[in-house]
Amino acid sequence: MEFGLIAPMFIAILVATIEIGMLEVISTNLDTAVMAAARKIRTGQSDRPATAAEFTTLICDSMIDDPADCRGRLAISVQKMSDFATAQSAANTAPAGQFDSGGPGDIILVRATYRWPLVLPMYAGNFQLAGPTEALLDARAAFRNEPYA
Repeated sequence: MEFGLIAPMFIAILVATIEIGMLEVISTNLDTAVMAAARKIRTGQSDRPATAAEFTTLICDSMIDDPADCRGRLAISVQKMSDFATAQSAANTAPAGQFDSGGPGDIILVRATYRWPLVLPMYAGNFQLAGPTEALLDARAAFRNEPYA
């Protein structure tokens, strides 16, 4: 009898703990994937992405989520900025899909948001919600391109 009363709460806490853990893993994975993709732009590598679709693919190939699902959940922007103050003020806006990787010495702002489905949205903790059943994970990077030739 006591187990019947306690079991639903125990299962909800267990699922919420697993879900928050998954959110942390996906968030860290997104940060790492965005930084690796941004590094190709920053260093001027020969295989750097030239379009928003290539940049999205580069990020999704590094994510632990299915690449097809990733492309539907990921929104990115890569913009050339005039200075770091402008980049800082623009960092909190939502990505709009534009792609301008600039050239040597340019300041670039990379923004990525990723929608992750939730099982128990009321336990999402400090994560921003994108809707009633989705968390919105963010990754941002601002840097000056290296003086590549």
